[in-house]
Amino acid sequence: MSLRKIIDWQIAAADGQLFGTIASPFYQYYDIAGQWTWACDVDIGKDEVLRNVPVATSSREIIYAQEGMPVALNQMGPNKYAITGLSKKVQSTTHIIYVSFDDAFGRIVNTVTKGFIYRPVTYGELGTLLHGFGYGSLPYGARGKFDMQGNLVELLRSY
Repeated sequence: MSLRKIIDWQIAAADGQLFGTIASPFYQYYDIAGQWTWACDVDIGKDEVLRNVPVATSSREIIYAQEGMPVALNQMGPNKYAITGLSKKVQSTTHIIYVSFDDAFGRIVNTVTKGFIYRPVTYGELGTLLHGFGYGSLPYGARGKFDMQGNLVELLRSY
């Protein structure tokens, strides 16, 4: 096989593939084929979260995956993806280290981590996130998307 064919094969294989981060716990989902399947929500970056993404039945390594784990998605049809395995890439998370060089010495000036964390809203946060409403306006077990400083970006639907 020529090098050109290998490169073309890799490009074609990566064409229908996305990388994302698990953004919800796993749940059972009744798909359009009329079958129950395991699914979860996946953050693919660019402020986009795919909902009800099924887990491929042949992928055994997903059993141990939790929120925040990077996963690989393969295209199953137009605008339809399935989780096919774990990924070595973490989407939408970046760690930046600023370095200053003076003469022959370098020193770290600042470090910044950008990205998002998906976690349940704590009991103490339930009454403070929606000002003026108190407890009861958010269900217990609600999940949120937080930036790296701990600020709420958005509330995710609860299951």
